[in-house]
Amino acid sequence: MVFNTQMGGGYDNESVAVTAMVTTFYFWVRSLRETDPHSHWFGIVTGLAYFYMVAAWGGYVFVLNLIGVHAAVLVAAGRFSNKVYTAYSLFYVVGTALAIQVPVVGWAPLKSLEQLGPAAVFCGYQLLLVTEYIKKKQQLNRKQAWMMRIKLGSVAAGLVLVAIFLLAPKGYFGPISARVRGLFVQHTKTGNPLVDSVAEHQAASTRAYFQYLHHVCTLAPVGYAIIFFTLSDSSSFLIVWGTAAYFFSHKMVRLILLTAPIGSIFGGIAAGRVFAWCVQQWWNTLDAQPEEAPAGDTANLGKKGGRKGKKLPRPASSVTSFDGFKSLQEGINSAMNSKEGLLTRRTVALIVLLLGYIAGSSFTKYCWQLSETLSNPTIIQKARLRDGRVILMDDYRDAYTWLKENTPEDARIMAWWDYGYQIAGIANRTTIADGNTWNHEHIALLGKALTTNLDEGWEISRHWADYGMLSTLALIQ
Repeated sequence: MVFNTQMGGGYDNESVAVTAMVTTFYFWVRSLRETDPHSHWFGIVTGLAYFYMVAAWGGYVFVLNLIGVHAAVLVAAGRFSNKVYTAYSLFYVVGTALAIQVPVVGWAPLKSLEQLGPAAVFCGYQLLLVTEYIKKKQQLNRKQAWMMRIKLGSVAAGLVLVAIFLLAPKGYFGPISARVRGLFVQHTKTGNPLVDSVAEHQAASTRAYFQYLHHVCTLAPVGYAIIFFTLSDSSSFLIVWGTAAYFFSHKMVRLILLTAPIGSIFGGIAAGRVFAWCVQQWWNTLDAQPEEAPAGDTANLGKKGGRKGKKLPRPASSVTSFDGFKSLQEGINSAMNSKEGLLTRRTVALIVLLLGYIAGSSFTKYCWQLSETLSNPTIIQKARLRDGRVILMDDYRDAYTWLKENTPEDARIMAWWDYGYQIAGIANRTTIADGNTWNHEHIALLGKALTTNLDEGWEISRHWADYGMLSTLALIQ
């Protein structure tokens, strides 16, 4: 039942893969937790979650490269440590060993140019570990350590170049796919007219972000900025994830689904900080105000009648341009800590909580409405009769059922690529083209058969297929 629904368009691989992606990222961040000295062992669990992602969706390449980029960023930021090394090495070894067991993937993690970046980071980590070991054993100073790293890095780079020189002519390395190239070049130059014609492969617009993310579009940038003030090995991954997700979603509108999890995280951070501040204004008591010493109190008077610790006024020449700002800041803090200031803060907090409740209610309602819109399968559609009654149009599924029950098992069905997946999945019949067809001449001939004059189209169709399915659901034998 799930398989049929998936082919019908109401449930797709991404529906499973997003959960696998978020799970992988969670355990990667968990493996870098600084307060847990044994957290690096979560790198093994990260590899297992990554295997789940590989088995679910081809977007596992994004997950692999994102973790690889973050591992490289940690090195560039001077955050390389035994914990980071162990966590990434465990993830890469376990994840890659399991990924190559998936028949569709095979040895691609070690051969595809799209996946060799994380492999290079893994090799670089091994080199860094060796250099750190030599540095400690020989007690090298900073200059000597860098010279040693440069020498070892040069040797390693030379070996890599030799390996590339020997393996490249034999076709060992796979090319970058047109789908990935389409993220970095104009979509009219991906090389596949089928991909170029699909609306969901076009660049995203501002309207699309607000359509799918709603209030998250407003809160996420605030949460993104907050992370910079609490950077750590773990939290820095959110910066990398958010930047990459926005870049790729801006290139292709269907990849907005990559921004949904990280957008929710950033939005939650922003909303949580605001909520915590509002609650704090009502739970905290009024700060104690400094009391002035009684007129007769001489305990704090110096020998000359002045108070102890009282600073003499500075000469005008020593007054800086920041003194005005300091005075303003002290005045604001004094006003905010007064009884009137506390009342103002609590009033603002109450208004913000009320506005947050209203915004949250509208967001929840919008989410349910959008979920109902996106959950309807494409093969079953609602229609309204003249008398106002709402009916379900099930003509597509009826046609696929007819194909399955009234045609030979080896029958070939010709239809435009939109219906290819559905015919193969529901009717269980071979199709001429579907969304995974990358033969340009094949697609061009199919288009010609469906758009040329009747006689020529008939000859092409009879040569190619046993049955033809038109958009009106008429079946031609």
